[in-house]
Amino acid sequence: MLSIAFHARGLTLAKQGRQKKLLPWGRPHSPPVAYRLRRLIHPARLIFPHILAKFPILQTPLRLPSAHDGVPLTTTQLHRIASRAHPHPRNIALFGGSFDPIHNGHLTVARAADRRFNFDEILFIPSSRPPHKQRSLAPFPHRFAMVSLACAEHPHFVPSLAEAGEDFSGQQLFYSIDTVRHFRRVYHRLDRLYFIIGADAFVQIATWKDYETLLTSCDFIVATRPGVRPDALRLVIPTELLGRPQHVRRSSDMPTGVAAPGAQDATVLAKLRRTTIFLLDTVMSDVSATAIRRRVHHGQSIHGLVSARVEEYIGKQALYR
Repeated sequence: MLSIAFHARGLTLAKQGRQKKLLPWGRPHSPPVAYRLRRLIHPARLIFPHILAKFPILQTPLRLPSAHDGVPLTTTQLHRIASRAHPHPRNIALFGGSFDPIHNGHLTVARAADRRFNFDEILFIPSSRPPHKQRSLAPFPHRFAMVSLACAEHPHFVPSLAEAGEDFSGQQLFYSIDTVRHFRRVYHRLDRLYFIIGADAFVQIATWKDYETLLTSCDFIVATRPGVRPDALRLVIPTELLGRPQHVRRSSDMPTGVAAPGAQDATVLAKLRRTTIFLLDTVMSDVSATAIRRRVHHGQSIHGLVSARVEEYIGKQALYR
């Protein structure tokens, strides 16, 4: 009851703070100078205030002082308190990628996964500096802005700053296992986490840091891609992680209590000892960010390949020229 009441109070203060255009301090005295300076120069607040205002649960990388120091809890901490107040576990999906740019293929996969699993939230996490990609990416603020614009069209899609880094530059190196552990700490222990990934990326997962631990840290949803067969996907899963010999099957054929909530029609690629790997085989998109960047560079239209808001943003910011 105390956490719920405190959470409600925190939201009220935040709402009042926005109305007055003041930071919502928990007590009347001033916050620490170091925190005020960091908050003042935080580029996300300066570059995209109108975008961030629409998403109050964004995972900000700033570390705020605790409520006992006279300042409010972070959005991550408030989100964690709020999740404890829910009467039932929630389904949360993590959808990471360079999103350079985010395109309709990404959105199609997310919508299909949302229909299949009935997610409470799908967090779109622009990667900072992917360890497996050598080419330079568009600046992180631009990629985050495009993700935010694309997410604004769907109530369950939430852009995340989890890999933005301390200075919002996106130069800090993040690994997927660390990001999953971060959200494990953020959400309630009963909430179910899913990791959405394309089949072309999943076949390379053995090259990822601590990939065996990652596979057992959350459920996976693998979206099919042209030219990637389900058998090839199962080959990258270590046999010691498998619970028992199995074959690709529908989750509706699994024993009661094994299938994930809301995934009765999903194809189960593999049932591990602690987690499940699902195959999202109803989506087959051949849209690629590489082709979009190439088309923009050559002055060709990308209408229909990205959302209208993202297309307008790319044009106004002269990206990929």
